[in-house]
Amino acid sequence: MSDRLGRATRWCMVALACAMLFSVPLAAQAANLVERIETHGRFNWFAKALQATRYGEVLSESGPYTVFAFTDQAFERLPDSFQQQLFTKAGHDRLTKVMGYHVIAGEATTSKMFGQVATVPTLDGYTLTIEGMLKFIRVNGSTILEADIPASNGVVHLIDYVIIPPDF
Repeated sequence: MSDRLGRATRWCMVALACAMLFSVPLAAQAANLVERIETHGRFNWFAKALQATRYGEVLSESGPYTVFAFTDQAFERLPDSFQQQLFTKAGHDRLTKVMGYHVIAGEATTSKMFGQVATVPTLDGYTLTIEGMLKFIRVNGSTILEADIPASNGVVHLIDYVIIPPDF
C-alpha cells in the first residue's frame, strides 16, 4: 500500500512540475491587445492614441486582430506640429484614421507573412501591403522590429515608423 501511495505522490509531483514548466502565466493568458501594448514599454504613444480613439475599446474586447504598433521613437520622428495636432479635438478624426490604419482583422503571425507579398484591408477600409522578405517583414515600408507579441485576442508587431493613410 505504501509503495502505491509513494508512486501516486511521485506521479502527482511530476505532473505538477510539468504543468508549472509548460504553462503560460495566468496574467499573460488574460492580457488583451490593449493591456499588452500598455505594459510593453515601447508603445507609450501608441497606447495613448488607442485610449484617445475608439480603438482602445475595440481592441480590449473583441478579436482576433493584428496590430502593427509603432514605437515611441517612430512617433517622435513625426513633425512636432503634426504630433500635437493629432491629440487635439480638431485632430481626433485624423488620429482615428491613423490608428485604424495600424490594425487588421484576424491574427497574422510572421510565420504566415514570410515569403508572401499581400495586400490586406485595415479596419477602416484602407489597405496595407505586407512584404515578407527572407530576413525581415515590411508593412507599407515600415519594418517589423519585434514580432508575434501574443495577446488573448490577437497579436502585436512592433514597427519602426508610423504608417500614414494615403489620403492625408
